[in-house]
Amino acid sequence: MSQPPSPHAARRPCHRSRRLLRTLPVFTASRIALALALLPAALVAGALSASDAMAQTQAVVGASSPTAPDANAAGNASAADNGDVAKLAALPVAAQTQWLSRAIKSGELAKMSDDQIVARMQAIQPEALVRFLKAESAALPEYEYELTRHERINNQWQTTPDRMLVKVREKPLQIYAKWLPDGAHTGQEIIYDETKNPKEMYGHLGGILGFTSIWSSIDGTLARSQSNHTVRDLGFAFIAEQIAHDGRGFRAAGLPEKPARISISESNGTRMLALEWDAPSGPPQHYANKSRVLIDLKTGRPRGIEAWDASGQKVEEMRFEKVRKTQWTDATFDPKNPDYKF
Repeated sequence: MSQPPSPHAARRPCHRSRRLLRTLPVFTASRIALALALLPAALVAGALSASDAMAQTQAVVGASSPTAPDANAAGNASAADNGDVAKLAALPVAAQTQWLSRAIKSGELAKMSDDQIVARMQAIQPEALVRFLKAESAALPEYEYELTRHERINNQWQTTPDRMLVKVREKPLQIYAKWLPDGAHTGQEIIYDETKNPKEMYGHLGGILGFTSIWSSIDGTLARSQSNHTVRDLGFAFIAEQIAHDGRGFRAAGLPEKPARISISESNGTRMLALEWDAPSGPPQHYANKSRVLIDLKTGRPRGIEAWDASGQKVEEMRFEKVRKTQWTDATFDPKNPDYKF
């Protein structure tokens, strides 16, 4: 069995240290003694310095962490945005109409994210949208545009869409349309003037059958063989009126007038507001069982219409491009115009 150490043995090193110090020169012995005396204090100071350094590192890491400030900023921005939407929803229809017009014309709406735009359009009353579209139509009394029109005629989806140049004077309603070479019915022309003959249009077919022009009903067999629409539907005012018409139908049936779906669509670099409605029936009570209107976020003008029937088949797709405000003369809607081939 091992013996416990003797108390005298524990003190021996101290005796040796004292004997060693006595054998050294006085100066050297003093320096060693001072170093031994200061050693515990240095160890304590070192430990404190290490602790302070660790605390400082932790403080810097905590201060430089980006997640908390960013999360707070995002939360504040979201709360502010929700507040703006709530204020917009509380405005009367006239004020909402003014806001929409100002937001589009200033470019403010186009700069927003998709979610921000959708939230604001969901807050706006349907009547505000109708008023805005009617005001925009009134601000565009004379204009031209290019129309791409694809329809299902007699339950047959047409293989080639119509491509048309359309010139419009809204009041009184006067329309000239020419079918362009890159679509169906190339070379066809029509003129409509409600001041001269509100129920008929003047026109000729394209190709070898274009040698003679005739008057025909705007809603007759010839017109319906090429489109489900009449010539009067070529003006932009028609779109606002159709939305208003469907709204009245929804209201009479006790159904919500707001679009069933609102989203942002993009085509050829153009960002558009897409508004979709689901109706309990198709024409004549409603435009279609399902309809979709596209509105240019930068101009506020219609860019397209799509429609589906009760079975889910697409019945039409129209796109409005190169819209240009202009001023027409009476010759624009005169068959005797030398630029035309009537």
